[in-house]
Amino acid sequence: MTTGFPIEGRLQAPLPADEVALDALDKRLIAALQVAPRASWQQLAAALGISESTVSRRARRLFTSGCVTVTGIPDPLKCGLGFPVLIQVGCEVGAAGSVARSLAMRPDVRFVALLSGSHDLVLEVVVSSREQLGEVLLNDLNQIPGILRTSTETVVRNFKTSYDWGRELLGEQASLLPAPPIPAPDSDGQPKVDAEDLHLMELLGADGRMSAAELAKHSNLSESAVRRRVDNLSATGALHFATFVDPQLIGFEVPVFLWLDVDLAALEEVAGALAARHEVRYLSATAGYSNLIAEVILRDLDRLYLFLTDVVGSLPGVRRSEVGLELATVKRNYQT
Repeated sequence: MTTGFPIEGRLQAPLPADEVALDALDKRLIAALQVAPRASWQQLAAALGISESTVSRRARRLFTSGCVTVTGIPDPLKCGLGFPVLIQVGCEVGAAGSVARSLAMRPDVRFVALLSGSHDLVLEVVVSSREQLGEVLLNDLNQIPGILRTSTETVVRNFKTSYDWGRELLGEQASLLPAPPIPAPDSDGQPKVDAEDLHLMELLGADGRMSAAELAKHSNLSESAVRRRVDNLSATGALHFATFVDPQLIGFEVPVFLWLDVDLAALEEVAGALAARHEVRYLSATAGYSNLIAEVILRDLDRLYLFLTDVVGSLPGVRRSEVGLELATVKRNYQT
């Protein structure tokens, strides 16, 4: 077992974006679920100013369609599942799609996206050791037809993983929703995660809104024990929850990856400034191709221009930046 969470294919495949019609209330509900993925119908209704029955009916329709999913995401380092490595891939002309599908089938691959720009694909693989990483890079990737070149970045520190980039659709109402816990590790600096915890996280990976009562039915734990364990996993940062949706469905047309080369003396300052931006979904310091990588979700190309010029352009110590437009997400959080 490479990661402990090979759960791709459990959730219903989402409908194509052009077959999903969402109105303004649907989009605000999705944004609310992004801010608080496990909020109750009552909490969501209060924030949106509508009835609980309306929230429940609309949310269930969104979940059933497959265009919106809520999932629990384990931190691989804190859970002892391995460490994440980002790999950029260049492909032969016309081969990017088949290469992406081949990579998505691997249980150790957590994320795959098709890109424009210098790289055709970016993927995240969670490996248990340097030896396994060497096996992936030197042997496994060579067996996949269509790959021309790769570059690798080991994640050395994660500054941000957030899925509430759509919160601007809520305005001030976002403050009415419960805030996620701020991770506080155990006194020894490492959360204690056992087999029961891993089982709960696997269940929540398939359905992040599964209640404590439902989790108890699928485990050997009482409802109170389940609630205590899930709360502890969230509080220590071993587990966090996310609402996945195609950004285009709620009006965000330009998801991009951004690679930055930054003077090491300015790295913390740059990371802090970027992490404070709600558009930044993911931000990590890396060792390899670049030393800072971000995924940024923006409404349109004008917003991308402003982000590059006004935000990135004002940061100290940035020597080089590279942008890749995310054309399609093939796999996220082990789910195809």
